[in-house]
Parts: sequence; structure tokens; C-alpha cells
Amino acid sequence: MQSLSLFELNEHIRRALALNFPEAIWVRAEVAQVNESRGHHYFSLVQKDESGNGILAKADAALWNSQFRALQKKHGKKLLEELLQDHLDLLLKVSIDFHEQYGLKLMVEDIDPTYTYGKLAMQRQEVLKKLKKKKLLEKNGKLPLPEVLQNIAILSNERAAGYHDFVSQLQSNKYGYHFEMTLFPIALQGERVREELTAQAKEIGDLRKQFDCVVLIRGGGSKLDLASFDNYEVVETIAKMKLPVLTGIGHEIDESIADMVAHKALKTPTAVAEFLIQKNTSFEESLAICWYQISHVAQQTLQTSKIELESIAQNIKLLSRETLKSHHQLIDYIAQEVPAAAKNKLQKEALRVENLATLCHSLSPERVLERGYSITRKGGKIIARKSELKEGDEIETVLKKGTVKSTVVK
Repeated sequence: MQSLSLFELNEHIRRALALNFPEAIWVRAEVAQVNESRGHHYFSLVQKDESGNGILAKADAALWNSQFRALQKKHGKKLLEELLQDHLDLLLKVSIDFHEQYGLKLMVEDIDPTYTYGKLAMQRQEVLKKLKKKKLLEKNGKLPLPEVLQNIAILSNERAAGYHDFVSQLQSNKYGYHFEMTLFPIALQGERVREELTAQAKEIGDLRKQFDCVVLIRGGGSKLDLASFDNYEVVETIAKMKLPVLTGIGHEIDESIADMVAHKALKTPTAVAEFLIQKNTSFEESLAICWYQISHVAQQTLQTSKIELESIAQNIKLLSRETLKSHHQLIDYIAQEVPAAAKNKLQKEALRVENLATLCHSLSPERVLERGYSITRKGGKIIARKSELKEGDEIETVLKKGTVKSTVVK
């Protein structure tokens, strides 16, 4: 049976690769991990399946220091550093090196930035499409924003310059407003953003009654630095928060999807702080306007009431004078007329009494008896009808002179 040694097999593979890939080729892959040592960069490259979980292929690559410096001159130091991050899709120009002892390794000669940015743009569009389908783009924006914002939950990192700028801006506000700020620390770039922001958002949700709003801030960065804020899980978490979210992620030109789903997006952390201050200033001004309006209306009402009271006082004074004058006139009239009327009345009554006395005197029993009449009594009771008597009754008859006692016969 023919056989080969391991060295012979690897040598055969090396020659086959050298024959089939004599020149460098462009390869698409995701950077699972990148490490740097003494200026050299070592990559672990992978290709995942459509679900994004299973790994279909894997290879190691290296970017030597000399080539790294050459790429810095070509693409710029900042751009190259942004590209050399974990979990980015890269288009790499590599030469294939196979060593009988060390195996296969890809030697990086160049990187195409446009591929990575294009890939990010495609992923961004997919995220936006998914958010629109689930109606999440405006969900947080529909939450009511309190008139006064003082208790602030902050998603940031205490080492971030943007966080310190934000806190300093609030604490040094010229109006003397006091803000209660609670930091919920998260990573601000890379794969850890998703995990930490999701966990801290849940913590804020449990404590939401203690806060007026949530502020998400960092200190700016490139498109690749901010790519984590286009991640679907990150922006979905922001959209579904039960408190209004204000963002100040720190980029002047591009808008992240996190900005789109937030209640309000501002360019920088200091702009967020200024918004909070101005929000409270607007409320204070509205109170001042209300106070002025109330004071103005109150003054007008008092002035009107004062005029009405003065008018009423004058009317009462005038009416009192007229009433008193009328009563004085009435009293004077009474004082003049009552004595004469009383005298006249007394005279009339005196004449009437005299007439009554004359009448009474003419109708007295004595005068009646003088005219020939008599008075008959029975047991001291005057008899006016014969029916009051019966046979045998003793009666007494009073005459002008003398008294006669009789017995009734018939």
C-alpha cells in the first residue's frame, strides 16, 4: 500500500496551494477575535451560517507590523484601527501561506473599508425594516414627557468624557436647578453594549417610578464605533422602555437607529443637558406667565371691585342722606301735626264721651222710672217676659217712689 509521511502530505498541500493561488486573493470573513502583539495583529476569522450562530468555516490570519504601517499610510490610522475590531465583516486581500509544520495561515495585505461600511448599511436597513414592521420606531416617542425633568437615569460609562461633560453641564447650570442623577454603567462600543444595555434597561424598568426619563450618552465616535447603536436588540430595548429616552451619542452628522427610536435625539451629551435645563426653564417661565396673568387679573378684579365698592358707598351715602332727610321731614311734620291732631281728637272724644254720658244718664233706671216706667224683679232678677213667671210667684215692682210686692194670680 502506498503511503505518505505527514511532512510529504503537507508539502504536497503547500505546493498545490502555491500552484492554485500564486497571487493574493480577496476573502470575505467576520473577525471573531483580533489581538495585537509588538505591532503585529493576529486574526481569528470565521464564516457563519444564515442564522448567525453556526460556524461554517474558520481560519487564522496575520497582519505583520510592516504591512500594518503601510495600510496606515494608505487608509489612515484612525480608519484602520476602527476596522480592526471584533465582530466586524471585512473584505481582506490575503496571500495563502501553508507551512508543513505550522499549517495554514492567511497573510493580510490589504483591507477594503467600503465593504465593511456597505455591510453595516445593509444590516442597518434590515434593522429599520424590522422596527417598522413591529411599529417600534415611534413607540418611545409617544410616551408623555414630564413638564419637569429632575430625576435622571443615565446609561453611560463613568470613564466616558461625554458622561462627565453631561454631569458638569447640569450641576453648573446658572438657574440653580438640582438634578438627581443615577448612573447605570454600560459599555459604549463593541459586543458588550447589547448585553449590558439590555440588563441595565431592565433594572431601570424595575425602578422606573423613581425617574422622570432615561438619558443615553457617550462622547462621539466614528460610524464603526457607533455601530453597536444600530444593533437590533439594542434599539428594540430602547424602543420598549417604559420611560422617555433622550440620546446624546455624540455624532454631528450621522443618526444612529438608537436616535431614531428614542423619544428625543440630541447631538451631544452637553446638548442633552442643555435640553433638560431649558425644559425646566420653560416650565418655570410658564409658571411665571401664569403668575403674571393671575396677578394681572387679580389686580384688575380688585380695581374693578374697588370702583364698584366706592360707587356703592357713594350710593349708600347719598341714599342715607336722602332717607334721613325724608325721615327728618316726616318727623318735623309729625311734630307739627300730631299735637293739633291729638287736641282735635281729644276734643272729639271728649264731646263723644259727653254725649254718651248724656245718653247713659237719660237711659238710667232713675230717669226711666221718672217717665212712669217700673222694674219688675223675681228673686232679684229683672223680668222681661211674662213667660218667665207662673202663678204663685212673688214679684217685686220698683216704682219712681217706693216698691210694691205682689203675688202672681194669673
